[in-house]
Amino acid sequence: MDRLTHHEGFALLELLICIVLIAVLSMLCLQMIRFSSEAYYIFPDQYTRIRSEVILTGEKRTYEDTTDMDYPPITFSGAGNINLARTLVFPRGLTSRRIILELGPGTLVFDD
Repeated sequence: MDRLTHHEGFALLELLICIVLIAVLSMLCLQMIRFSSEAYYIFPDQYTRIRSEVILTGEKRTYEDTTDMDYPPITFSGAGNINLARTLVFPRGLTSRRIILELGPGTLVFDD
């Protein structure tokens, strides 16, 4: 009877609670890393779409960043060319990915 009244069984319950807390915190961190790397995939899609529209219409247009990365606007001439080459850095966890915008036709170069 004495063994049943001891409170030694809480160690397993405490361990399970700690494992659940660690799992929840790691999932939140992984979500933050995923959102920061999503911009790396969204940017080329939007950039190419706007550049194609500029080439079709022949109107000068500016690409405004919608990925919350706060990059300066990119201006396209009526032929779809850009007048300022730049490198965009997208953080990914401890590393980063870069997309290079080449002068002239605005070709995207992915530098992983």
